[in-house]
Amino acid sequence: MEENKKVEILGQYGSTLSIIEVGFGSLLHTFHIPFSGVLLSLNQGYLLCRAAIQSRDLPANQWTTYGISNVAAVLKSLSPAGKKLGPMLSLSMQGLLFNIGIVSLGTNPVGLCFGMLLLSLWAFIQPVITYYLFFGEKLFSAVDYIYQKTLPYHGVKPEKLIWILAILVVLKMLAACFLAVVAWRRQGEALYVKNYEEKLIRLAKEKALKISSENTMPKNAIWSAIIDLFRPIFLLSLVMTGIFLYFSNYANSQIALYLLRPIAVGFIFFYISRTLTLDRMLIRLEKGRFRIFSLACQNALAKIRSFV
Repeated sequence: MEENKKVEILGQYGSTLSIIEVGFGSLLHTFHIPFSGVLLSLNQGYLLCRAAIQSRDLPANQWTTYGISNVAAVLKSLSPAGKKLGPMLSLSMQGLLFNIGIVSLGTNPVGLCFGMLLLSLWAFIQPVITYYLFFGEKLFSAVDYIYQKTLPYHGVKPEKLIWILAILVVLKMLAACFLAVVAWRRQGEALYVKNYEEKLIRLAKEKALKISSENTMPKNAIWSAIIDLFRPIFLLSLVMTGIFLYFSNYANSQIALYLLRPIAVGFIFFYISRTLTLDRMLIRLEKGRFRIFSLACQNALAKIRSFV
């Protein structure tokens, strides 16, 4: 009975997180709202707060919210189109950071706020880690070189940039704490305001959300990965690194070889991001120590199919 209840909670919130993320993401895209990833992470945090409150009386519930995030990540891998690896990593790591908060201080307003504070930082950390893997330490040297050669002439000091970043981080952390308090106060009520939730669900349906356990490999994954290499932030990082190497008196052959690395790593990352699928693992996991997680993924998958 307790196992079934835990499976139901994991499946319910995992599927809800996936559906609402599609609707919310579509809403943000429609109005061209910047920092959509930041807002999506706050939405995940709010949902995890509600899940933590609902599951706090269950035995062995310490890592329930982390499990919900991983269920949503697995569902993301079963989507037949779109990027997968980056969003999957975000969902999982944000769930882990939030769970560390409530495990440390308990499922109470203080613990929820602490978990939300930790979760809110990941959106700023993941891009740095990702592009470090692409370009290595020379990316930071290139950024510093471009700064030294341009921004000081316009009166832009490092302190100003640090303050701008700090303000953005603090604003997100305050918003995260506010949502934690809202989640605590709305215990027993609907997950979202009715009209808002209905609109997100409608947008998700219009987005033609499709998650299946078969044929999840997109046919144009290679071409999509090539297009991803022309993302502005990737191209900007590539150009800055090339300029830094050129004015650092590297030979042309060395520059070409070095720039091939981020292009190759980026292509592999973007390709895997669009083709990764974990559907074959679900059945195997059901027979092992991850039985509850496997059942929760299958439960969430059934809810998604009935939704669409």
